[in-house]
Amino acid sequence: MILPYKGINIFYTDEGKGNAMVLLHGFLESSTIWDSIKNEFENNYRIITIDLLGHGKTGCLGYVHSMEAMATAVQAVVIH
Repeated sequence: MILPYKGINIFYTDEGKGNAMVLLHGFLESSTIWDSIKNEFENNYRIITIDLLGHGKTGCLGYVHSMEAMATAVQAVVIH
């Protein structure tokens, strides 16, 4: 799924039912690191994976993304 955000697109997935579990990747990775295990949780949880700013299929807002910028982008996806 795509969320337009500050002139870029944030890529995320939203699968399953129940309380939300947001899975975030590390530096220089993408949401695909969760592909092999997220199915194990989908029967009991709503699993949201997000490509953070400048990673995977999500665009860049600038050369450097602060932790605050990353957190604000995650918040935008969760609210959406």
